[in-house]
Formats: sequence, structure tokens, C-alpha cells
Amino acid sequence: MNNEFELDSLIKKMADGHQPELPSPGLIWWRAQILKKQQEKARIERPLILMRLVAAVVCLTIFLWLCISQIGPMSNLLSQQGMLLAGAAVTIVFVGLVWWTKSEA
Repeated sequence: MNNEFELDSLIKKMADGHQPELPSPGLIWWRAQILKKQQEKARIERPLILMRLVAAVVCLTIFLWLCISQIGPMSNLLSQQGMLLAGAAVTIVFVGLVWWTKSEA
């Protein structure tokens, strides 16, 4: 096949010989039911995902506010870096648990 004309004619012959087939009605219905269930699941889970996000933001905000408000009194017991590291560790664990439970659902 040295030129485009031969290639085009070969492609047209191959396309003419191809007979597309429709799937059976049962298969179409089954796929539609699966799509319907997936859409219902996504619709039901949207508020849960939003509430998890809101809960994580609220907890993080309260935690940071508590850390900032207690820096002065707690400086005798813990260094400022130790408190921030502990706070970061707790926050990371909390956020990880929230996203882990989200991925299992």
C-alpha cells in the first residue's frame, strides 16, 4: 500500500463488511438498573460527604482555637513546638479517619 487511495479503499471495504449488533433488551435493562442504583447511591451519599467535610473543618477550627488560646498557660508544661506537633498529629489522624471511612462507604 503505497498511496492513500489504496489505504482508503481498504478501510472502506472493512467498514462495509462490519455489521453492528445491538445488545439484547435484557442487557440494556440490566445496565439501566445498575446506572439507576449508582445514581441513587451518589445522591444519597452527597449530604454525608458534605457533613463529614463540615465536621472536619469545625473540629480543626476548634482545635486550632484551643491551641492558640492555651499557648500562654501551657508554655510551662509543654514547649510551643511540642503542642503544635501533637495538634498536627491529632488533626492528621482525625482527617485520615474521616477520609478512610468515606472511602469504605
